[in-house]
Amino acid sequence: MKKISIDVLIEKFNMCSIMLLLMITPTLATNAGQNVLKSGRIKDSGTESAYGTMPIVDFRDLAIFVEYWLETECNASNNFCGGADLDHMYDFDYDGYPSDVDCDDRDPNVYPGAPEIRDGKDNNCDPNGKADEGLILPGDIIITEILYDSSEVPDERFEWFEVFNSTEIPINMRTWLLRDQPSSTQDIAVVNDDVIVEPGGFTVFCHTLSANFNGGVMCDYEYGHLALENTADELILDFDGLVIDEVRYDENNGWPRATSGSLNLDPNSFLLDNNDPNNWCNSPATSPEIPNGDEATPGTPNVDCW
Repeated sequence: MKKISIDVLIEKFNMCSIMLLLMITPTLATNAGQNVLKSGRIKDSGTESAYGTMPIVDFRDLAIFVEYWLETECNASNNFCGGADLDHMYDFDYDGYPSDVDCDDRDPNVYPGAPEIRDGKDNNCDPNGKADEGLILPGDIIITEILYDSSEVPDERFEWFEVFNSTEIPINMRTWLLRDQPSSTQDIAVVNDDVIVEPGGFTVFCHTLSANFNGGVMCDYEYGHLALENTADELILDFDGLVIDEVRYDENNGWPRATSGSLNLDPNSFLLDNNDPNNWCNSPATSPEIPNGDEATPGTPNVDCW
């Protein structure tokens, strides 16, 4: 970075005034005509014309980032104008889209209509923030641990599940659906915030976010009303209409019985079929206990089943 100074001339017009706004708050300003610097602005305060010198930080050697507005219908008594119209906005990342329409004007790969690339970001500025659509494949995120039958009651409040990113790129699960099998009583929860699962990392989704009310589990996202049945149910991760992973547990059909502890995917089976009951166990007695006494490892590596 280098520090530079620019000289600014603000002309007074009969019915409007020009306002200059620095993108970086200036560290110093000297102004004629009783002009003042507030929140990065040098503002005309009623003189015929005013001059100011504003040191700013330039993040690119050849660019000075200044925004300016044209305000109309000024009130002569205080020079504040109604109905400000944006006259110009700078494009900071030079992708052809100014910062008022670019959802991330610091990244040239992000702009309205941009092609999605596998980077964990919403490159094309979807209104809902969907990231990497069409690029996430089944198995990129897998379900590795489920607690559906806590020792606490009502156990629904203490339910949670854990996912694992099997890829080398962060995955943003914003807009993903957490659901069970479609039916007249189907439960669906939508991930409405950015939830980044780091490469080789775990993320915990909970019915109840607060550790004070969920048995002491540190959660990354609260899904709310989705409920997991105690003996048999489905847990499906759906992104943009594609099932990324699903587990259909059934204690009456060969699955381990996980009471007062989690259903635990053996860590040696992460790359195998995690919908196969032979790859799961109820959390072994050697598992750590979460604060309420249930045996589980939310957000940390799973315990070997055998």
